[in-house]
Amino acid sequence: MGANRDIDKDSQENILRESLVDKLTKEIEANLNNEQFGVDSLARSVGMSRSNLHRKLNKLLHTSTSRFIREYRLKRALEILRQDNITVSEAAYRVGFSSPTYFNTCFHKFYGITPGEVKSKNNDEFNRLLTGKNDDIAESNVNKNVFWTILLVSALLIGGFYFYYSNSGAIAESNNNEIRIDGKSIVVLPLKNWTGNPDLEYISEGMTDAIISRLTKIDAIDKVIPFTSAVLYKHTQKSIQEIVEELEVTNILQGNLQISGNQIKVNLQLIHGSSNVHLWSEEYTKEWKSDEIFAIQAEVVEAVANNMRATISENELQAIQKVPTKSKQAYSYFLQAEFQKNKANEQSYSNAIDLYEQAIELDSNFVEPYLSLANIWNLGGGVWGFYDKRTAWDNGKALLQKVLEIDPLNRQAEEELYTGYFFYDWNFEVVEEYYQYILDHPFYDRSPVISLDYAIKTGRFKEALNTIEAHILIDPSNVFFPFFKAEALMFLGSKKEAVKMLNDSDLLYSDNWFYLRESAKLYFYLEDYEKSKKHLKKIQTLYTDYPPILMWLNATYAQMDGDSNKKDKYLSELHEKYNAVSSGSPAWFIAMYYCVLKDYERAFKWLRKSFDRHEVELTWLREEPLLAPVRNDPRYIDLYEKVGFLNIGLPIKTATEIYSPN
Repeated sequence: MGANRDIDKDSQENILRESLVDKLTKEIEANLNNEQFGVDSLARSVGMSRSNLHRKLNKLLHTSTSRFIREYRLKRALEILRQDNITVSEAAYRVGFSSPTYFNTCFHKFYGITPGEVKSKNNDEFNRLLTGKNDDIAESNVNKNVFWTILLVSALLIGGFYFYYSNSGAIAESNNNEIRIDGKSIVVLPLKNWTGNPDLEYISEGMTDAIISRLTKIDAIDKVIPFTSAVLYKHTQKSIQEIVEELEVTNILQGNLQISGNQIKVNLQLIHGSSNVHLWSEEYTKEWKSDEIFAIQAEVVEAVANNMRATISENELQAIQKVPTKSKQAYSYFLQAEFQKNKANEQSYSNAIDLYEQAIELDSNFVEPYLSLANIWNLGGGVWGFYDKRTAWDNGKALLQKVLEIDPLNRQAEEELYTGYFFYDWNFEVVEEYYQYILDHPFYDRSPVISLDYAIKTGRFKEALNTIEAHILIDPSNVFFPFFKAEALMFLGSKKEAVKMLNDSDLLYSDNWFYLRESAKLYFYLEDYEKSKKHLKKIQTLYTDYPPILMWLNATYAQMDGDSNKKDKYLSELHEKYNAVSSGSPAWFIAMYYCVLKDYERAFKWLRKSFDRHEVELTWLREEPLLAPVRNDPRYIDLYEKVGFLNIGLPIKTATEIYSPN
């Protein structure tokens, strides 16, 4: 019976796969020479949201929508080059590539040969290329044979109806006539501070962030790298080609900012990454006034979109041109606060709080300071342990509610608010409703707690993994995604993949506090204790902040190493945190220490204290690996019900854990 169910499931997936591929290939074929026909266009044409289409393709074919479109175009290009006596440039335009250079690059990367070499191949070699079985193909893909077999069938069915195409739909060349725009993706590198005053670094970073924020409002631009990832390239020595390859974008905007007297000058240039061709450059000079600063930002975004051939709707134009505050001083305070906040330590948070409050005092309808200030309170109370968690949440919640009064559709405030409902209030019913909503109405957030952390803590590992993959396409350099992905893989039983994910990320993020903290914990659960210890030592060397999670790891390793003096020292630190009513969940981590020792009597004593203190780490109760052996214990069942997991119909897990940390 079980085997039959598996066969039926496989058959259903094959039917769904073939039906979806057939539908998508027909739409792409019908718009083959239209370079503007991209992910959004394809999703609309088949009546799906962009995210829903991505999830289905990822589940059925293990590919992204943009890759599906690109590889179909390359497949059709191969057929056209074989059968028609046309140039490579003509073939590129016929299949929707507006840049022959980019077409050559993609074709060679996919097939392992240049487009000009196609006609020299004999029939057997050509057939191997056609079916994806050529041994010389440079880029291997585990799923390519299945994917292209299905795709070939669909292509052959409809190919005869759409064989010859004119170039009438091709996009016009850019103003300098050097290259055609071939992608709607961009990274804005941090503007260089050429003011001669290092104290004005906050202005150049603020200008960069503002341009990025406005570009994200344009739906026709497929991908805009967020500031938090772009800033990693502030002092890079990497070439433009290396940057675009790492971030998987087509275009780079770079420039500098100068201030002279009351004049601000911004010099910018838009560069096509793979070819290094300059598409556009401009110099903007305005007075250092808030309205003129925002005018520069809007003008830059409109010019960039125009040169990327990305159409801006009327509503988007209004959003881009919106002036967030008319107070120059309020905006200046806000930029200084953001610069301090990004340093992410207790002193810089304190500096930022004062500056945000000054900005709000000058303009009570200026939304951005409220959002950033709420984020500081929530992080400082829940993660860092800087502030009393209840005070932090009360402050953060009031600020977010104020944002939603000013701007009821602000999704960032909404996400932050429900994050608080989860961590601080354990309001699972409300959070679950929001979680289900964002599955159908996703949006990118730099640290999307509900769609990732909440999903993992409530056992939706595959859904979390799908969300992470979608977010990585938008922001491949985000520091949060590698450890969330490793965490999801770990819970899915893919231990080797989880370790590899962390190993690959270590060099990129080993100077980041969040990554070091989470990877130290994950390496512990994955039983790579040396890596865990290495990251633990590094975080204590680089940073002065020392929350309870680090004390727990220190105590655990001291116990494992047989060093009773150090073990007692670290346990004493945890007890001091608890006695001081500190945030950072000290009672939870004392309980976890006793779980490692399998001393469950003392573990439950401290879990109860953690519950009484309403510690945020208790949201791990359902999935915490160290608690797996006691899930049938009445004390665990009692806590499980009181925390609220049963309120959303999640039964206690009873299955044997795939792995055991100790």
